[in-house]
Amino acid sequence: MSTTETALTAHLVMPQGVEDDRFYLQLRHDLHDRFGVEHVTLQVERVAALCPQALAEVV
Repeated sequence: MSTTETALTAHLVMPQGVEDDRFYLQLRHDLHDRFGVEHVTLQVERVAALCPQALAEVV
């Protein structure tokens, strides 16, 4: 990564989780093609309580 690359870091609340890497690969591809995001870091939470940002948006 460098200061000229667009990066995205996000928490995803997905109670069902994901079965395999196809979801991540497709999401990375879509983010790159639609928004020019070069580097993606995702953290998946199965329970909203583990993601403070999700709780703040619900309240």
